[in-house]
Amino acid sequence: MYILEVVGGPLDGKTWPFDRDITIGRDDAVAGACIKLDRYVSRRHAQLREEGGTLVLTDLSSRNGTKVDGRQVAGDAALGVGDRFQVGHTFLRVKRTAP
Repeated sequence: MYILEVVGGPLDGKTWPFDRDITIGRDDAVAGACIKLDRYVSRRHAQLREEGGTLVLTDLSSRNGTKVDGRQVAGDAALGVGDRFQVGHTFLRVKRTAP
């Protein structure tokens, strides 16, 4: 199990637990991680999922893009536990929960 955590932005400190995947966006009807206070986050902005033990981050054709290490994500990007990424003006990271 994982925890998605806001580490910079309007919801600093907010967390969402997830098992296999989570959608990030501004609309709580479609996003498991809803970031309503950041107007640069799209309704369905990005998806984070586990594939074969690897975390994969996908931009969902968002208006402002998704960044890892300051670079735009084109297609899928591998993400390590603890790596920071950006949606809109919000910075996030994934942590693994203790067993």
